[in-house]
Amino acid sequence: MNRNLENQPYTSHEDTQKTRLLPVSSSGATPQPAVAAPPLAQPGQEAPLADHRRRTRPTTWVILQHLLALILLGGLFVLSLYFFTQTAIGQQLDEDSFNEFSYQFLRIQTQTTSLLNLIPATAGILALVGLLFVLIWKHRFVPAVIGLLVALCANGSTQLIKHFLLTKPDYGVQEALMNSAPSGHTAFAAGAGAALFLASPKKLRPTVAVLGALFALAAGFSTMVNAWHRPVDVVSAILLTTFWTVLGLGVLRFMRSEELDMSNTRYSGLILVPLLSIAGFFLGFCTVALYAVTYFDPIPGGALLAATCMILSVTAFTTSLQIALLRPQNKVRSAYTKIWTY
Repeated sequence: MNRNLENQPYTSHEDTQKTRLLPVSSSGATPQPAVAAPPLAQPGQEAPLADHRRRTRPTTWVILQHLLALILLGGLFVLSLYFFTQTAIGQQLDEDSFNEFSYQFLRIQTQTTSLLNLIPATAGILALVGLLFVLIWKHRFVPAVIGLLVALCANGSTQLIKHFLLTKPDYGVQEALMNSAPSGHTAFAAGAGAALFLASPKKLRPTVAVLGALFALAAGFSTMVNAWHRPVDVVSAILLTTFWTVLGLGVLRFMRSEELDMSNTRYSGLILVPLLSIAGFFLGFCTVALYAVTYFDPIPGGALLAATCMILSVTAFTTSLQIALLRPQNKVRSAYTKIWTY
């Protein structure tokens, strides 16, 4: 037999397309085929894992972060309700803030009454349009369902606590003994923002969180201007809605559709989280100082400013917390960007 023919690779006659066997080296070992390199990440996205898959199960540290956030929010919610509704000092401070709000804005209550009914309705309509948009555009069915459930739970628990679970003792401080916390208008506006926040892609969530906070603030301040609710009603509604939102974020961590969303929110997190955190702590300090002045040495407008700082502080803090929890679990960070990169 011709030696040149012996060196040629074997050719299959049964297949129309000729298949060549791998050549054998002098040592007798068959070389392995080359392994394709992992696909490169698209601009603005994180690089995939080495095995081309994303983990759908969150790490222990990520779960612990959500649990700590839930404990903190739940503690602040219980503490605010206990102090302002169950103690005489808290009822007095809440009553002073309520009276100053209703007195200072007495002339515009007619105009703000229509605005009060308009704000929650506008937030609900925008949330519904946004949900339909992400369903059609991104097909995010599971996040949209979880967002709707979070909004329903926030509003349902608000009504349950206000009408059935919480009673306010009579210390002879407040004329109206009926409990009004948490605020239903504020919870509805905040719940609508939470539903859209959870349904939106990660890249849009920081913006949606800020817009939802603004709607919740507008609804909350409108209820106080019209003498419908007290400051603790607004604060407790925001804290309760944020509690359910963080719980919804924790549930989404186990969903594959959430983990496959590798949008980069690095710059928005880099700016918003420290800004909102610093503002929240500063306004919280102002709240304590102004309430102390109101109780020991009252000044005109002191209770109004204290209540305003308290509501703004809680809103800034809860918004910062929601954005901070958007950090992906499979991302490798450098030592510096590990803190503020999301």
